[in-house]
Amino acid sequence: MPLTRPLDYTLPLCMIGTILSLVFDLDAGAWLARVTLLLYLLVQWPRQARMAKGILLVVMVMAGVVIWREALPVPVLLQALDRLCFFATFVSSLGLLRVSAMRSRLVRDAGQTLIRQKPALRYPTLSLGTALFGIIINIGVLNLFGAMVMRSNTLKAAGGHDDIQQARERRMMLSILRGFALAPLVSPLGVTMAVILANMPSLTWASLAPVALPTAGLFFLLGWWLDWQLRPKQLAQRVPATQPPSLSPLIRFTLLALLITLSVFAVALAGNLRLPVAVLIACPLAAILWIAKQRRRLGGGTGLRRSLTLLARHSRLIFGSNRGEIAVLGGSACLGALITPLVDQHALHELLLATHLQGAAMAVAAMLLVVGLAQVGLNPIVSVTLLASLLGDGVGVDPRILAVGLMCAWSLSMISSPFTASMLVLSQLIHRSPYRIAWHWNGLFFVLVVPMLALWIGVMTQWL
Repeated sequence: MPLTRPLDYTLPLCMIGTILSLVFDLDAGAWLARVTLLLYLLVQWPRQARMAKGILLVVMVMAGVVIWREALPVPVLLQALDRLCFFATFVSSLGLLRVSAMRSRLVRDAGQTLIRQKPALRYPTLSLGTALFGIIINIGVLNLFGAMVMRSNTLKAAGGHDDIQQARERRMMLSILRGFALAPLVSPLGVTMAVILANMPSLTWASLAPVALPTAGLFFLLGWWLDWQLRPKQLAQRVPATQPPSLSPLIRFTLLALLITLSVFAVALAGNLRLPVAVLIACPLAAILWIAKQRRRLGGGTGLRRSLTLLARHSRLIFGSNRGEIAVLGGSACLGALITPLVDQHALHELLLATHLQGAAMAVAAMLLVVGLAQVGLNPIVSVTLLASLLGDGVGVDPRILAVGLMCAWSLSMISSPFTASMLVLSQLIHRSPYRIAWHWNGLFFVLVVPMLALWIGVMTQWL
C-alpha cells in the first residue's frame, strides 16, 4: 500500500527504529526512532490533553536546564530521548494488542461469563478476570467490563428492585477496579513493570515475582473478604435465580492470554533480551496474528494480508489514540533521565541517611509519598518514574523491597485517587463522581489495605 500519508506512519517507524536499536544496536535505528517520534509528537500536539501537554512542556524546560548546566549535554539529551522512544514503542505495542482484543468475539463472550456469575463468586471472578484481561488490553478492560456491567445490570435482571440493582453496580464496579489495580503487581507485560525494570537495572521479573505475587494475593484476599463482609444480607432473599454460564469462553481466553505471555518469555529467552524489550517484539506479532485470525473468517484473501491492510488503512486512528499515554508515560521517563544527572547523588545519599529511613521504612515512605501525590493529581506514572530513577537500585533498602513498595503505591493510587485514568473511566461509565468511588465506596478498603501492605513490606524485609 503506497504511503500517501507519511505523517500517519511516524509512530510505526519509531517502533521499528527502536527495535532495531535495542536488538541489533543499530545507531541508524536509534536516529530513525528519535526523528519520527518528534514528528509524531509535533503532529499530535493540538489533540493532546492538558496534562500531557504540561508534562511535555516540563520536559522541554528540563532539556534547557541540562543544556545550561551540563558540560556535555548531548549524551544526556539523547539518552532521555531514547527512553521516550522506548516507552512510546512499549505503549504502542500494547495498544496493538488492545485493538485486537476489542474486536474479538472471544473477549466479549469471556467477559459475559464473568459478569453472569453468582453473587458469592462475582468478586473473585470479576477481580481476577479483570487482572487477566488487563494483561492483554490494559485500561481497555475497564471500558469493556464496565460497559458489560451496565448492560447486564438492568432493573429487570434485578427483579424490579432498585436497591438490588444499585448494590450490584457498586460491588461489581469495585471488583473491576480492584482487579485492575492488581495489574502493577502481577503483569509482566505492564507499564509498571517496564518503568521499574528500566530504572532499576539489577532487577528482573523473575527476581520480583516471588515478592510481588504474594503481595498481590494479600491485596486480592482483603478485597474479597471485605466484599463478603459488606454484602447486603437483607437483599439476598430477593435476588432472582439465574442459570450459571458456560466457562468455555473464559477458559479459551485464559489459554490465549497465557500463550501471549509465554510468547514474550520465549522471545526474551531466544534473543537473550530483557523482558520489556521482548514485549516490543512479541506483542505486535501476537496482535497481527490475532487480527489475521479474525479477518480470515470474513473471507476475501488471507487473514495476514487483510490484517496488515487494516492496520495501514486505519493507522491514523490506531496510533493516534496512543498520544496521551505516550506523552505522559514517555515524558515521565524522559524527565527521569534528564533530572538524574542534575542530582548530586552524594548529597541525596546524605539526605536519605539524615532521615534515618532504612529498609522497610524507606520503601513504605516511598509508597506513601506516591499515594499522597496521587491525591492531588500527580499521576503515579510521573512520581514512580522519578523516584525509581533517583533511588536507582535502592539506597538503604533491598531494591526488590523498594520496587514492590512502588508497585503497591501504583496500585493504591489507582483505587484511591479521583484523578487517575482508571477512576475517570469508571466515573464516566456509571455517571458517578470519581470522588464518591475513590473516597466513599473504596475508603474503608484503602484504610485497611495501607497498614496491611506496610506491615507486609516489613515482614518481607526480614525474610530477604
